[in-house]
Amino acid sequence: MGIRREHIDDWVIVGGGIHGTCAARALVAAGAEVAIIDPAPRLLDRWRSRAAAVSMRWLRSPASHHLDRAPVSLHHFVHGENDPGALRLAGPFRRPNLEAFMRHSSRVIADWGLERRLVKSVVTSIRQEGGLHRVECASAEPRLARRVLLAVGSNRLRRPGWAATLADRGAPIRHVFEAGGDPVEDVIGGGISAVQVALHASTKDGARVRLWHRAPLRVSEFDFAWSWAKHRFMGTWQDLGPRGRQDFLQRTPRRGSVPPGLERRLSSAVSSGRIQLMGPVGRVGWDGGSAELSLEGAGLRHPSAGVVLATGVEQPSAPAVARHVGLATELPTSAGFPLLGDDMDWGMGIHVTGPLARLRLGPVAPTIVGARWATSKLPGVRLQPV
Repeated sequence: MGIRREHIDDWVIVGGGIHGTCAARALVAAGAEVAIIDPAPRLLDRWRSRAAAVSMRWLRSPASHHLDRAPVSLHHFVHGENDPGALRLAGPFRRPNLEAFMRHSSRVIADWGLERRLVKSVVTSIRQEGGLHRVECASAEPRLARRVLLAVGSNRLRRPGWAATLADRGAPIRHVFEAGGDPVEDVIGGGISAVQVALHASTKDGARVRLWHRAPLRVSEFDFAWSWAKHRFMGTWQDLGPRGRQDFLQRTPRRGSVPPGLERRLSSAVSSGRIQLMGPVGRVGWDGGSAELSLEGAGLRHPSAGVVLATGVEQPSAPAVARHVGLATELPTSAGFPLLGDDMDWGMGIHVTGPLARLRLGPVAPTIVGARWATSKLPGVRLQPV
């Protein structure tokens, strides 16, 4: 099936999550013709469902926590709505609660008409055609674009090998990002998602929840150091070179911390007996009824009617993403990451944002701050990154 020439887009964005939506708003504001390809029924759909799955209440960042242009846009929105019961900003960094972020995001999406630019499909291949990019879709007509932005993360859930084996046999074990109605008696994980899930489960009448974690909880206000989102860090980061950046990323914790406020709530739940802190999981079995968990190195078994893995997702790699979208050209990589130019260009008009941009942007790349940084560097965009 051919493509009529008037249907050439300036940009095709692959992915309708935080990064794709942030970039789409800025590109549309710059006057670009944009199409967003994502199989979900609406923008930010997977982000919304994952936030709900882990019982998120507050966003966590020392910088801008939204998808609009000006850093203070969300703050003005909250004050303008005059709904302090639902929309709240907390602490010296004015972190928004989830409701404030979602309402503001919905306003941004509506104001810029982004939903009508959403093509509900999956990209099957991207290849060059006459100096442009032909983007084939599984359930929609192909698109022809001058540039493509890969704004994709990972759908591969991180879980121990035993969990998949037992779950396939019918054991009451699931990842937090999988649907399930089993009661939550045991939560496995050592980061903010695990603590949030355990706290939410412990509020049910008569609930007693065990939280299993391998190492002591690491308490940190933010999911990355504030300095990493500053302009001076970016200059130092670029001076390191690809190998130095790889070493930095490997040495620096990227996951598994809990903010102080949440840690205090957890301590209160532990003191009241609603949550029991356990050590690392040793053996896990299943007798056809309930799962049985034991501490590493201990023989006592704990029967469970519902085990939830709050263990996150696997980090995407450049080769895996290239295969996933059928990218029909080889582009430069280092340690599994794309080597990106100043305008987030991977080469030949393919641009990248999100977790894959770590080598270019540093530890903030997967976050909302990273979405703003990457977007601010795209050709023709005007956006204040923090």
